[in-house]
Amino acid sequence: MKRLVVFSMLILVGMAVLASCEKEGDKEWNKFYGYAKDDIVGEYAFSNLSDAFDGLMESDEGHLCPDAQVNVSATGDQTVLFHMASASCNFQRNFSGRTTLNANDFLISMYSGWVNLKRYNVTAEVLKNKQDAVRLKGYVSEDRYERVYNTEEAQYDTVYDYSIKYYFDVTKN
Repeated sequence: MKRLVVFSMLILVGMAVLASCEKEGDKEWNKFYGYAKDDIVGEYAFSNLSDAFDGLMESDEGHLCPDAQVNVSATGDQTVLFHMASASCNFQRNFSGRTTLNANDFLISMYSGWVNLKRYNVTAEVLKNKQDAVRLKGYVSEDRYERVYNTEEAQYDTVYDYSIKYYFDVTKN
């Protein structure tokens, strides 16, 4: 009898927790799982949404780019050219390749090669609303490295130093 009461209480608590959680479908913008290349190809400009940069602050290592322009163009059957530019941040970067190679098929995740001791990547959530509008919310990261002499091995190592992120929140025109 005691087990039945405890089990019933656990079910009630679990149902209460599930009922109180915000459902993905209740939000204006939802993660766009399984997007195709053609879904994201296009030109994007600032979303002008009130939550565009919620939780973010401008700093030396994090720049908010409300004037960001993003252009995604098809370059092959499964590949795209992703271009992000921001005049206010004096920054622009291109990425070429497949947009996602990870299990989170609502993300754009692309990397570029090395430029001196810097490496760049773009990470963005692909969102969609009930009107089928597409929104990209994310950042381009400029990861900086330095060369350090390893006295034990008598050679130089390339080690991570710090990162600068350029945040954008854009919708497809």
